[in-house]
Amino acid sequence: MWLSDRKTGRSIVMMIIDVLIINIGIILAYLIRFNFTLPPYNFEPYLQLFFWISLGSLFFFNMYQLYSVSPRTKWDNQFYSIVLAVSLTLMLSISLTYISANYAFPRSVFLLSGLIQVILLTIWRYFLWRAAKKSLGVQKAVIIGNGPETLEMAERFAEFSESHIEIIGIISEKDSFTETGSEKFRVVGSLDEYEQVINSIVCDVVIITPSLDAVLKEKIVCLCYSSGKEAFLIPALYEVLLVKADLNLIDDIPVFGVKNSNGESIFVKRILDLFVAAAAFVITLPVMALIGLIIKVDSPGPIIYQQERVTKGGKLFTLYKFRTMVQDAEQGTGPVFACEDDQRATRVGRILRLSRLDELPQLVNVIRGDMSMVGPRPERPFFVEQYVKEIYGYENRHRIKPGITGIAQIAGKYNTGPREKLVFDLLYAKRNNILVDLQILLQTVKVLFMRDKAS
Repeated sequence: MWLSDRKTGRSIVMMIIDVLIINIGIILAYLIRFNFTLPPYNFEPYLQLFFWISLGSLFFFNMYQLYSVSPRTKWDNQFYSIVLAVSLTLMLSISLTYISANYAFPRSVFLLSGLIQVILLTIWRYFLWRAAKKSLGVQKAVIIGNGPETLEMAERFAEFSESHIEIIGIISEKDSFTETGSEKFRVVGSLDEYEQVINSIVCDVVIITPSLDAVLKEKIVCLCYSSGKEAFLIPALYEVLLVKADLNLIDDIPVFGVKNSNGESIFVKRILDLFVAAAAFVITLPVMALIGLIIKVDSPGPIIYQQERVTKGGKLFTLYKFRTMVQDAEQGTGPVFACEDDQRATRVGRILRLSRLDELPQLVNVIRGDMSMVGPRPERPFFVEQYVKEIYGYENRHRIKPGITGIAQIAGKYNTGPREKLVFDLLYAKRNNILVDLQILLQTVKVLFMRDKAS
């Protein structure tokens, strides 16, 4: 998976209880449906499918990362994951009854069991989430880095209510104290004094920003390790490229192998893209026709908006979207980013962008081979030229095809910056495979309900 997903004894217990709840929900639905009896004719199909329903539920729960949930996440994130995982388990169960010709499995039991499962799982998982948050408590942290970046990171940690982190001090360059000093955060020392400050200050976590040089990062991490403090390293390009590095031994020399790899076979990914995009195009064709009609009635201008974007290898292609803005929206401004409450958006356009339905024509781009279903979002040439100059290593995101959705879209927010999105894009380049693609596609559905996520 794209996030670290270490299974622990706690995870195994969670899996067992989740499977019990899924099956208890079905049994309770039977009892309600048949007046607290279990008719053998109707109950036998469930017993035959018990194993596959249980296995399917574990698969979908894992796809929605319900066994690696951090107490630093919002509850709505986990709640939507529960609802969608149960819904997919329900769809799988119904499909299995048709495949196995077990028509005696009542459809009313499926619908009722889904409701019961969501209620029971919500209670169980909310209790776990609250217990984990209480156990974690509030961790006192110092953040170390260069002035403006350090203050920005400190503010972001402080603004996120679920971080469980209290920034008690900033360690930064002396000549940037005037920039980083604020009423909200106290500067506790300079970079030259980091060792003395970390050893003397009472804190649980040291947050290391990306701008520090590698030698200094190494010293700080080693100091945290020896002093029993946890180090949070916000990754730069170098740290991201070490993800999934192979540890080898040459004579008695340990060596990390960092390769220019793009996950699984490009051929397999292309076949999956064609299958999913073609199926989605056929299924959504009536919806796209209706959207096109509504756009035409709502405002003057073309239905489909065409824009030049950058794909794999820096090549250009034409991207298709439903038009969401007034005609010639950039005529007086030139290329500018769309913002959350963009005044240029039409009435229909706002709804399309919120629901992501404006992206549906990009299924044609996937079928043509310009894009993939999953990958970094394609950017405009104007902004690519700008980012290549400003952000070291930005061109590395063009090693793989861009996608309709990606890690930056499910993990980021609407205002996540290009530097952070580059980290997400490179993480995908290092970790991508069919299961990761499936996980991202399923997570994308959840993001539709979360307005603060990236578009």
